[in-house]
Amino acid sequence: MVTSYWNQILSGRLTRRRLLLAASSGSAGAAFLAACGGGQDTGSPASRDSSGLLADIIDSSKQAKQGGKYVYPARREPLHFDGKAQGQVQLNVFNGLVYEALVRNKPGIGKPSSWSEVQPELAESWELSPDKTQITFKLRQRVNWQNRPPINGRALDAEDVAATWTKYENATTPNNKAANSNKVNPAAPIISITAPDSKTVVVKLKEPSSYIFQRFASMITGELGSIYPKEAGASFDAKANQIGTGPWMLDRFEPSVGLWYKRNPEYWGAKEGGFFDEVQMPVIGEYASRLAQFKKGALSSEAVSPEDIIRTKKDVPALAMYAFTAASNSTGASIRFGWDPIDGTPSPFLDERVRQALSLYMDRDTYIDAFSNVSQFESEGLPIDTYYYTSMGYVPEWTLDPRDTRQFGQNAKYYPSKGNPEEAKKLFSAAQAAYPGGKFPKFLTGRVNAVFGPIYSKEAEVMDSYARDLGFDLEAYPLDYNLDYLRKVVTEQGHFKIPDMGWAYAIGAVTSPDATDFFIWRFYSKSGVTSGALGDGANDSSVDSMIDKAKAEFNPQARREIIHDLQRHLGEKQYNVTRPGFADSFLLAWPAIENFATFQGDSRVVGAGALGLMQAWYNPAKAHGS
Repeated sequence: MVTSYWNQILSGRLTRRRLLLAASSGSAGAAFLAACGGGQDTGSPASRDSSGLLADIIDSSKQAKQGGKYVYPARREPLHFDGKAQGQVQLNVFNGLVYEALVRNKPGIGKPSSWSEVQPELAESWELSPDKTQITFKLRQRVNWQNRPPINGRALDAEDVAATWTKYENATTPNNKAANSNKVNPAAPIISITAPDSKTVVVKLKEPSSYIFQRFASMITGELGSIYPKEAGASFDAKANQIGTGPWMLDRFEPSVGLWYKRNPEYWGAKEGGFFDEVQMPVIGEYASRLAQFKKGALSSEAVSPEDIIRTKKDVPALAMYAFTAASNSTGASIRFGWDPIDGTPSPFLDERVRQALSLYMDRDTYIDAFSNVSQFESEGLPIDTYYYTSMGYVPEWTLDPRDTRQFGQNAKYYPSKGNPEEAKKLFSAAQAAYPGGKFPKFLTGRVNAVFGPIYSKEAEVMDSYARDLGFDLEAYPLDYNLDYLRKVVTEQGHFKIPDMGWAYAIGAVTSPDATDFFIWRFYSKSGVTSGALGDGANDSSVDSMIDKAKAEFNPQARREIIHDLQRHLGEKQYNVTRPGFADSFLLAWPAIENFATFQGDSRVVGAGALGLMQAWYNPAKAHGS
């Protein structure tokens, strides 16, 4: 029976899918989830669409012209503009408009990137030393800083890159320097970044680090990629303003109102991108308001919720609708176990049978159907593929599909499509019988509802319901993001500082989208607490050994094989139990924004809502509003 609590949360929206999610507040959650399921299809979206709703994804770059404006809503304004000093989700898109990196990821054309190859940006070339511990970058010629005081359009030089590193490495604010600076963290890869001459940058590494180029490409704030002028922190206040080498310049910022950018007339890459004369970003915090503005054409695009996509497209047929796969090496919310005693007895999760039982109990197809709106999309004739998470998220070519047992091997059985409750309960019962006293203790499950949002909260409730049905006695425990989650949970490597916490639903930003980098962040015992590594509860030297091999292997095909072997091994061990996976979704934009969904995985743009911003262009012959 659906509880009144969940009726209030879901505002009386009584579709079968929403009832399914609502029921997750109790042990009936798994039974409700079993009422419907998802599936897997093959072939391209265009070849399988029978809805008539999808637009073709076409590369129109040869027809691109400068002009027009792109209007995209900001949910929150940035705390300040210094993306090297501090990671800010709300600054990520703004940071990439103005600043650039030495290299950028090679995007997929109409499909997700594999995040395994980079292209020149501020660096026009580079070479690795024979022992793979030094990278020498040669900077692009004729790149100037934006012509604003105090930089005044001077040429980019290698001292800018070296000074950016020094600023980043010595920041007193919470950036991710500990993942990159060997001075800060002896396990981190970069020993130094120096400028022997005006066009040469030398990076010295602690050891061969195959993933490092994707770190140099990352434009996520707090990370390694963005290059700032050497005056930043001295004559230029990077917190108060932005001056970069990129395609747009900050024109004005009105707190609580919006940010306006204008095209940089001296942008070095103007023939290939940065076509809009203006990029406007009004601050609109409420989703309903953003959706209403988008539907009438005041916004060029909006990240429409899956349950609203079909309705919005039908309400406004002129909108262009594109198939999209949100590939990422991260699994999002996953169960991170605690290894310390609970109520004076050993952690149950030290027994791999308990971890395996949790994974076995999950009905993956139905979970994905519920959270990715699969049934509704399929009922409209839209093509949908589903993607299972293993120990990592989904990255094309790198993530094994456990439904392919020939490729994955025998440990694919720990990722059953419909769940295997009979086998799960056998493992659970055997482990509990061997436990001191013959019964597992009651424990807490931590979650950060206020920051991570309503979908995360619902997913945590459903995964809790699976665990209760399996036989656990647990209680949901709210975590304060700053006081609890950061200080007592996610940086403690499984030694939580909250008594009797059995697991927490953890989310974290990976240092780069590289598949190897994900395992360094999540599983590598040598990474240190800032990485979110699983800690010594795993106590598995073979995991570290495979990660060490992947770090040292620069051949992508050979490195993929190592990552595949690692997933097979972790499939059995289940050191963290991930949420089941996700399905394809769809993006909406006004068709006047050409190339909106064409270039996927461009590291210069953070976030799917402004997916093709760098190479998109305005076509006045097409619709942008009624």
